[in-house]
Amino acid sequence: MKEEIVTTSAVTPSDRAHLAELGRRSRLWSPGDEPTLVTRGAENTTFAVGDYIVRRSADLEAVDREVELLTTLARATSVPTPTPELHEAERGTFAYRRLRGTPLIHRRERDSKNVQRALIDVLSAFREALPVTRLPVDRYPNEEWHRDAVQTYRSVRSHLSAEQARLVRAFLDESPPPTRSLIIAQHNDLGAEHILVDDRGHVTGVIDWTDAALTDPARDIGSIYRDLGPDAAVCVGEALDGPPSDDELRRIRFHARCRWLEDVAFGIGDPLRRRPYLDNAWTTFDHTFAGGS
Repeated sequence: MKEEIVTTSAVTPSDRAHLAELGRRSRLWSPGDEPTLVTRGAENTTFAVGDYIVRRSADLEAVDREVELLTTLARATSVPTPTPELHEAERGTFAYRRLRGTPLIHRRERDSKNVQRALIDVLSAFREALPVTRLPVDRYPNEEWHRDAVQTYRSVRSHLSAEQARLVRAFLDESPPPTRSLIIAQHNDLGAEHILVDDRGHVTGVIDWTDAALTDPARDIGSIYRDLGPDAAVCVGEALDGPPSDDELRRIRFHARCRWLEDVAFGIGDPLRRRPYLDNAWTTFDHTFAGGS
């Protein structure tokens, strides 16, 4: 889920009253702290208030599952992750203290070795914590990913250079790799916007586990391939699952390229507020689309 700060004016009176009442009862933030809307979707709404992030959802089961996942993960890894401090199951609401750091997507210089170590730590811990969590299964086939990518390309091609468009078309002209039947616990949206770092580029947290699911490991490794490069992706993938086969490398590159197109479309949708996504896309294009499938 892409997250971006919107405006305080987007917080409705009912939202404001609910957050104020939560703050009074929990004492996690002060009555004078002004809430800010982070995202509002069909089922999920996220606010920032004081030092906390508050998420509400109409899907009560999904909220229970995410709270359980985050609570378990916080005990299993040394990498900071959001830790719920408030959970109202009957209202589909939970809150956690904001993690310090800046999203990696805002940094041009990236300490890849440090980030790799942190990702290996947190993803390994996540898999080990799986028996006490409940994750949905995400079997979205690669054929659908490919069809989505073709549609996305049509919407963004006017923003690409002639050479970029040629390489993207060459990728889309190929058949997608077979969907993997073996599925493993994944963050499932492990982009640079969800990796927090300090001023030295050291990881201070991994956030937004809302889309976590049992799915193909190429999803997470593909995001790493896009944002940190092929060497980092191979390093993390090898630490988790052993040396990747040619078929696995093909699936990783496939998902990296599909995710790249997603981010370009997202950035173009509001280039003023989503500039980091576009900057990241232009910076990572060459290694993401280098070589064949």
